[in-house]
Amino acid sequence: MWNESFPMRDSRAEPLPRRFGRGAAALALSLLIAAPAAAQIGRPIPLIAPPPPQKAAPATPPSLPAPPPPAAAAGSDIETQPLAPVDSSWLGTLGEANGGLPRNMWEGTARALVAAALPQLAPTSSPVLQDLARRLLLSDAESPQGQDPPDRPSLAALRLDRLLALGIVAEALPLLDALPDSAASDSLDRTRVELRFAANDVAGACRTVQQRIDRYPEVWWARALVACQALTGDRAAALLGLSVLAEQKAPSDPVFDSLVETLAGRPHKIDKLPQPTPLRLALLAAAKLPLPPDALAEAGPAALYGYATNETVPAERRLAAAERAALLGALPPEALGKLYLAIGFKPDEQTAAFAEGKLPDVPHTRAILYATARSSADARIRAAALAELLTDAKKRGAFLATARLVAPVLVELLPEDADSGFAGDAARALLATGHADAAERWLAAADASELRLVAHLAAPSANPGDAAALLNDSIAALASRDSSGAQARAALLLTLASAFEPVGVLDWRPLLAPPHQAMLPDAALWLDQRDAADARRVGETALASLLLAQAGGALTGEPIVLARVIAGLQAIGLGTEARALAVEAALAAGI
Repeated sequence: MWNESFPMRDSRAEPLPRRFGRGAAALALSLLIAAPAAAQIGRPIPLIAPPPPQKAAPATPPSLPAPPPPAAAAGSDIETQPLAPVDSSWLGTLGEANGGLPRNMWEGTARALVAAALPQLAPTSSPVLQDLARRLLLSDAESPQGQDPPDRPSLAALRLDRLLALGIVAEALPLLDALPDSAASDSLDRTRVELRFAANDVAGACRTVQQRIDRYPEVWWARALVACQALTGDRAAALLGLSVLAEQKAPSDPVFDSLVETLAGRPHKIDKLPQPTPLRLALLAAAKLPLPPDALAEAGPAALYGYATNETVPAERRLAAAERAALLGALPPEALGKLYLAIGFKPDEQTAAFAEGKLPDVPHTRAILYATARSSADARIRAAALAELLTDAKKRGAFLATARLVAPVLVELLPEDADSGFAGDAARALLATGHADAAERWLAAADASELRLVAHLAAPSANPGDAAALLNDSIAALASRDSSGAQARAALLLTLASAFEPVGVLDWRPLLAPPHQAMLPDAALWLDQRDAADARRVGETALASLLLAQAGGALTGEPIVLARVIAGLQAIGLGTEARALAVEAALAAGI
């Protein structure tokens, strides 16, 4: 099995006791109906109370491409044959015209290989990897050949599970709606419910729970029904549901019980929230309770996205979740910026934000700095706010995410608007976000050889130069400023530069180093990516490259692995993405 696993949920976990039986979850929880309902005549009372009035629906998510119309018959004497069932496992919302990979991207790739690899795809703070994973998972393509094993989750379920795991919420919903009823399974339907909760669509999530609970005996579904009753205001039913689960000796879940009881009018304090799924964060938000620190650290991108975009939660309380969701690519940078601007602050707080040590390193401070940068204040004040934001972002490991947030403001400013020490970070932020032209004036002000080489990697036509000369100058500059880390950074720059063009004659002496310990990917994955790239199997190469490049929730910093990934992306026509990855790797290494 390849490393860096981010496993899919086990759909067989937590069965109800045997005496519940299949479908008995719904039967037992029908006790949630008030006693007089036993003698009711006429239309049954629904298990779930009608949802509260909903706010205006969000923007319609992208729709799936329409299926081709059936061919007209050439003549009445032609015998027709039934069409083979369409494999909907990789229907998508992205075509090649809007960023999708080719429709034949899985040609030559075994279905079993894709099914084995997908669960390894994990959240990452790398914007380049986030974007490539999104395009891979949302592309409209012919499904890989083969059959789903009867005792394992289907390929469609695995794919949607990864969309949930990576926090690709709004764009996953049309894929769910397009799947036929025959594709339903416990794992896929749980994903359906969690995605609806992540989209803050309580009514849609609870509708699925009510429709599906008869099919599945697991306690997860019984608890989902209780959660829905609590969320839709049926307090008595929710409390009775907890009692039924306890009587049936379902596995205990005290935090879930506390959340439901809080919604039912029996308040609890929640200091820790294990398993912070979208469903459980929906309960937490409805209970008007703050997000515990452990949940912020452990929640997946989809749950963070749901909490960050839940407008029933005060904006200030959502900030930390929004920052982390943006870091992991689930929340667009402009959405984080909008939330920052919704935060109120006093004039003396704004003054203190520029004085080192005056305000704590918290989301509220960053909101003040961002609002200042977006204001009509003097350009020097705006530039100073951006400088503080980017300096703070480097300390938090969030430089690339913050660069995406501030780039639209940064392109409006000039080096003469800022202190000279800010030029380097300004150039880095613009290079990381694809603004090579705007970065040029900041590069001139920074006068850093290594940044010139990074700019050449990003856009060689806009930043021409001899690779060997740029590399030699960069190595010398790095050694003069940081002798301890210069060798490793120089080796990385050498690897990145030589991935795109010959570097010519170099002085190899400062680059030679003894072996070092490193986190390396599985040999099978390495060889498969190389073989797929040589054969131009686009989907397989992209998926294997994503798995090679991820390391501990971030982009790998190992030069030899980066070289392999870059070569694979170039082989399948993703040269622009390969260069963006090289720039990201250089900046992540502190260059």
